Amino acid sequence: ISDKQKLDALFAQFNNYDKLVFVAIRAFQTVIKIIPAEPLEIGSGYLYGVWGGLLYCMLGTLTGSFVIIALSKIFGRRLVNLFFPVEKIDSLKFLKNEKRVYTSLFFIYLIPGTPKDILTYAASITNINMVKFMVVTSIARIPSIITSTIVGAEIMEKNYFFAAAVFIA
Repeated sequence: ISDKQKLDALFAQFNNYDKLVFVAIRAFQTVIKIIPAEPLEIGSGYLYGVWGGLLYCMLGTLTGSFVIIALSKIFGRRLVNLFFPVEKIDSLKFLKNEKRVYTSLFFIYLIPGTPKDILTYAASITNINMVKFMVVTSIARIPSIITSTIVGAEIMEKNYFFAAAVFIA
């Protein structure tokens, strides 16, 4: 990452499909949760700038979230239980509160570091409207992703102090 030319060369080998590869990696990260999201978000800002990084991260996150929802609808509670004990899901009262569920989800997804993708698995086996869920949670993810892409873009410009300030803030 410290050598932009090497990183560009790595992605150049995908013959202009680098953005698609990045979106696929981000979607995979969303579904599997092996790789933490923040390094990918910072990397996207480094590679594609603030707005491009936001766009490709959001596309990957949306794709991954749709995969989570589809898999959860197909395999149900057994799949979700691999990542999150079903008893814990049943104890999440806010997922059952029809009046406040989307407001609660918005604020949970707004907070950096919360287990958003695990909550996507949990929510997908409830009676929540998945279209509303995707809209609300996607909007809530933007501030966290954009601050990470700003950090990546500033690192690329060697504005380390500003990048650190944004990261800390």
